[in-house]
Amino acid sequence: MKTIITSAICFICLLTVPVSAQDLNVHNYINKNKSEVTKKYGKPVHQDVSNPEMICMFYKGSSGSMIFVSDKEGIYQSEAQLSYSSESEARRALDTFIKNSVAESFAVDSVTTSDFKVEKPGVKVDLQIYENKLSKKFEVKVKAHRTTY
Repeated sequence: MKTIITSAICFICLLTVPVSAQDLNVHNYINKNKSEVTKKYGKPVHQDVSNPEMICMFYKGSSGSMIFVSDKEGIYQSEAQLSYSSESEARRALDTFIKNSVAESFAVDSVTTSDFKVEKPGVKVDLQIYENKLSKKFEVKVKAHRTTY
């Protein structure tokens, strides 16, 4: 019985560990091999391999989720959505994301105070912050995809 409880606790911890604040940076995996994602985050909670041109890996944690879509050339789309208990906490995560992206040669364009376009050759990112009225939390959403320019 003790072994079952210990195993259950470990399993729950593994599900909640993969998604943390620094994991907004899913855009860094565009054009990389999916093995780099599994090396960083471990085994996905779900994987759809029914179409080799669109292999989807799903990660879920207590504060959010991540999705990576790949083909034989590597990851071509990634998304992350993380929840924060306060707007200031979400803004800090957003600011850190932007600061790190600029350091990695991304250009940042603010569409509004809550919507940003981040890009460099080969990668385009949409970054948003918004209040989830149902959960009373603030969410930061990142959508990145491969580009041909």
